[in-house]
Amino acid sequence: MKKGRASKNKAKFLIINFIRLMLVFAFFEAFRNQRTLVFYTSIIALGVTFIPNFLNKAFKMKVPADFEIMLLLFVYGLVFLGDIKGFFDFWWWDIFLNLIAATALGLIGLTVLFVLNKEERIDASPAIIAIFAFCFAFAAGGLWEIFEYGMDNLFNFNLQESSADTMKDLVVNSIGALFVSLGGYYYLKNGKVILISSLIKKFVEKYPKFFRSEKVKKNHPEIMKELISKGENRKLEFKSTLRTNLHTKEFDKKIEHSVLKTVSAYLNSDGGTLLVGVSDDGTILGLNSDKFENHDKLNLHLTNMIKHHIGNEYLPFIRHEIIRLDEGHVLKIDCKKSKKPIFMKVKDDEEFYIRNGPSTAKLRGSSILDYVNHKFDKE
Repeated sequence: MKKGRASKNKAKFLIINFIRLMLVFAFFEAFRNQRTLVFYTSIIALGVTFIPNFLNKAFKMKVPADFEIMLLLFVYGLVFLGDIKGFFDFWWWDIFLNLIAATALGLIGLTVLFVLNKEERIDASPAIIAIFAFCFAFAAGGLWEIFEYGMDNLFNFNLQESSADTMKDLVVNSIGALFVSLGGYYYLKNGKVILISSLIKKFVEKYPKFFRSEKVKKNHPEIMKELISKGENRKLEFKSTLRTNLHTKEFDKKIEHSVLKTVSAYLNSDGGTLLVGVSDDGTILGLNSDKFENHDKLNLHLTNMIKHHIGNEYLPFIRHEIIRLDEGHVLKIDCKKSKKPIFMKVKDDEEFYIRNGPSTAKLRGSSILDYVNHKFDKE
């Protein structure tokens, strides 16, 4: 792993310095040939290559190598290949750069909403998040076209050849934005990772502290302990393990069933929080008893449990994270109220659960019909 990271860092170092060298070459070439646009663009582009260093020193934020290399290759393509080597003479080059720019802008918009939603700063559906990402990228592309129009009128740079050229750029921008927004929607809706969503997920998970307020960063474990100290209630329940029977020390489907029925009960009621790794009396036991290789395997196992017994479509209503406390790790599962009734699949049967005070209750027959008519038909 360390060898792979060292290899990636070495590649990043070589690429960065090669691109900087080419930009310096572009600067002197533009100065010699009196190409004003290339002259100023190369200066700005050279400054852009130092942005990751600035973020690291000013905010202690280390931009992942993948993101940095993508940024630098775009700068290289824009200035050196486009203006110096004449790639803009090829019909497809401008389209390619616009597509890359729209994808990058869409990622920014999607990442912002993804983080805000994950941290519960907003409550937005996957569709709304995807639409915002599309609008953000398209609007940014439109502002760039306005900028080019202004530069053409002020300095005669001829950045826009015609209205048809401008419309072509806007269409390409919309395609790139649509690609990102659909990728983000697919991930948020189904919990599955593809190329676009994996870039977002990687960045957010690698630097969670960067996206959280100082108060949340400082008090998160204390808030958890305070929550546990209040004891179980209608919206809070404790489970000692996710899948292990503490008496037999073996994996037990009944334990998993107990977790799932609490989750489905929260969804059918008014939402709530389930803490796994905490005993009924509030003692923090940790997650070691479940014997997962790592936390990723635990999260994947829980996600698969939910998909199989509750359904993919309800994943957006369920958030789970593993929190480190002094006594051990605790799995926190937050459930929102569902907009429609949820029946938990158990073998060839379906079961319906609700919260009744601090416990979970199973409804049958006409009781289900009465509850659904009362709880969901009014909403």
